[in-house]
Amino acid sequence: MTESISLPTYYFGHVISVLKQSGIGIEQWLASQRLDLAKLLEADARVSLQQFDGLMKTVIENHGFEDLGLSVGKRLEIAHHGDFGLAILNSATVRQVLDFHVKFLPIRVPLIKLNYHIEGGQIHVVLTDEHWQGGLHRAVIEAVMIAIVNMLHAIRFQDNSQLLIDVVKFDYTKPNYAQKYQYIRAAQLEFDKPNCSLFFSKHFLDKPLASADHFSFQRAILNCQKELNSYLQQNLNIEDRVSKLLREDDGVALSLDDIAENLHISKRSLHRFLKREGTSYKLLLQKIKADRAMMFFQQGKTVTEVAYLLDYSDCANFRRAFKTWFGVAPKEWILKNRITNATK
Repeated sequence: MTESISLPTYYFGHVISVLKQSGIGIEQWLASQRLDLAKLLEADARVSLQQFDGLMKTVIENHGFEDLGLSVGKRLEIAHHGDFGLAILNSATVRQVLDFHVKFLPIRVPLIKLNYHIEGGQIHVVLTDEHWQGGLHRAVIEAVMIAIVNMLHAIRFQDNSQLLIDVVKFDYTKPNYAQKYQYIRAAQLEFDKPNCSLFFSKHFLDKPLASADHFSFQRAILNCQKELNSYLQQNLNIEDRVSKLLREDDGVALSLDDIAENLHISKRSLHRFLKREGTSYKLLLQKIKADRAMMFFQQGKTVTEVAYLLDYSDCANFRRAFKTWFGVAPKEWILKNRITNATK
C-alpha cells in the first residue's frame, strides 16, 4: 500500500527553482499541502505521498506546467544526488552503476523501480512506475529518466570515451512539447510503448570507468545502506508495521488504540488499511501469541506459565485459544513435539 509512504525532499530545491522561474508563488503552493520552506530544509525532511501528489497536481493541472518533470530532470546532475551520486561517480563499471540503481533507487525516488537485462547486443534498462498515473506519471518518469540520462552522459571510461544511448522509449503519448526531448541526445525516441526504457550497447557494460575508487564507493554504499534501512523501516506496509510492534511487545499489552496512536493514524483507518491487506488486528495478535506459545513450550514452560505470559485471565481461555490455533490441546502439542524432537 502507498498511504504510509513518504518521499525525501532531496530534489525540492530544483522543483522550487523551476517554479520560481515560471512566476509561481512558492509559499502559497506549499501551504496548499500544509508545508513550508523551513520544514523542507530540515535534515532528513520528508513529505507524504499524498502531499507530493497534491503539490504536483497543482502545478501540472492548475498552472498548466505540463513539462515540469522534464524541466526538473534537466537540472539533476550527479553532484545533486548526495551519497547516491558519490557511489555512481566512484563505480568501477556501468554494470556496477546499474546494480546500484536496482537496489538503492528507492532512497531517492520511492515507487520507481529500475531493472536491466541483456537483449541481444543491447543493455535494456527499464523503469517501472508503481504508483503515478496520467500527467503525474509522465512528470515523474521524465524527471527520473532524464536524471539517469544525465548520469550516463557524464560517465567517462578509462579510454576517455563516452556511453552512447541508442533508444529511449516512453509508455505514454507523445506530448505537445516533444521537441524538448531532444535534450536526451538518444539516436531514437519512441512513445506509446509497453514500458519506459532505454537501450545502449552491451560493450559499455564492463568497460572500466575513469573515476573508479573502490574505497570511496564502499563509503558511499554504507551511507546509502543506512538510508535504505531507514526507508524500509519507515515504509513497511501496515500489516508488517503492526506485526513488528506486536512482536516487540510480545503480543501482550498493545491494544488496537495503542497501535493506531503509535502509527499516527486513526483506529478506523488502521482497521480499514489492515482489511485492505486481507488481515486484521485480531488475526495478527493471535498469530503473534501462537508463535510465542510455541516458543515458550519449546523452552520447557508449563501451560499455566505460558497462559500468564500471554496475558490470559485463566488457563481455560488459553487452552481454547491454543486449540483454535493448532487443532490440539496444549498438552497434546507438547507431548507430540517432545516425541518428534527426540527422534531427530
